[in-house]
Amino acid sequence: MVEKGYIKCLYIFIAITFAVSILYVSSSYESVFAQKNDKEDKEDKDKLIVKVSIDLENVDIENTKFIRVIGFINGEEAKQDIPISSLDKSDDNLDVELTVNEENEIVEADTPDEFFVCGYQIGKGDVSKESKTTTTTPITKFDCNEGDILGNPTKISLFKSGSQVYSKSQEFYQANLNTVNNDTTNSDTVKIKILAPLADKKDTEKLVIAAMIKGQIQSEVIEDVQTELDKSDSNTISRTFTFDRNTDIGKIQIGDRYHACVASNDLSPPEGQECEKRLVKNFDNVNSLPAR
Repeated sequence: MVEKGYIKCLYIFIAITFAVSILYVSSSYESVFAQKNDKEDKEDKDKLIVKVSIDLENVDIENTKFIRVIGFINGEEAKQDIPISSLDKSDDNLDVELTVNEENEIVEADTPDEFFVCGYQIGKGDVSKESKTTTTTPITKFDCNEGDILGNPTKISLFKSGSQVYSKSQEFYQANLNTVNNDTTNSDTVKIKILAPLADKKDTEKLVIAAMIKGQIQSEVIEDVQTELDKSDSNTISRTFTFDRNTDIGKIQIGDRYHACVASNDLSPPEGQECEKRLVKNFDNVNSLPAR
């Protein structure tokens, strides 16, 4: 009888131990899972989202391989390449989310900070060897739009029927074919000089300057604006960026549109980031643009 009682107690002890182990593992898993979710929720809350609505009715679906969507938002680059094969061709619109940090070492997003987004329709011919070596390649079909941060998320549209962005670039290209075909003025690079006048913001400490053309962005952080201003006779900070004309989505041409942005918390008000745009007019000389 004593032996049977001992065995019964042993079984009960094992059962209780097993149950406690299960509860411990379960609670530990739930704790880790909760911590992971809390971390993801915090990261999501720290992000700024720009929702880009693309009108697919104005996109040449049959001859496009992918769409590149690129923007400079809150002092940061955001880019996505969307394969046409991934789209539902019955849809009239494509929604793309560009996500950046809501706050970084340069600037904290606020209304009405400026930003830009561009979209490029890339066909097989745009990235072929022939298109990279032929100076008369037409300009890749694209559209650009500028906006202000009005909330989170902020919305912006591309390839709307009324957009004149591409037609203006193409008209300038066609009007300057003689320049394009002149080998003596046909450099393999394009230089873009971005100016940041700071006469009204002389106490700026740190800022970033960025330039974008043909789906490519270059940027530089100026860590000590005051030291640079002290060495200058003007109240303007400038940077010159050199882009290879042969990009991964085709050749940069006369008439291609380029954008520039300057961002810093010290520029606000009026805006923590300010942007401007212009057309490439030559390859022999620097193309310059004040970004604010």
